[in-house]
Amino acid sequence: MTKKIAVSLPDQTLERAQTAVKRGKAPNVSNYIAQLIDRESATETFEEMISDWLRESGATEREIRAAERSALADFERAGIIPKGKRREASSRKAG
Repeated sequence: MTKKIAVSLPDQTLERAQTAVKRGKAPNVSNYIAQLIDRESATETFEEMISDWLRESGATEREIRAAERSALADFERAGIIPKGKRREASSRKAG
């Protein structure tokens, strides 16, 4: 099921989304935004899974953060996460 909502975007953000559509990254702006949300959710879920696994292994918070940074750098090199678009792991609270 698809729901229609209204979202306000800064002009520059909308222009970037429209440019992405023109370059064929998505059929329309709505689809492009949905892709970004889905990608972010998948990345967040994976990062949480790895953090939980490391925590359960007895790793310290410092070791967990180092492993997150290393994994994100690996993902960037592999093209899974666009360069410069990674989230800061330190902004999340450890559980």
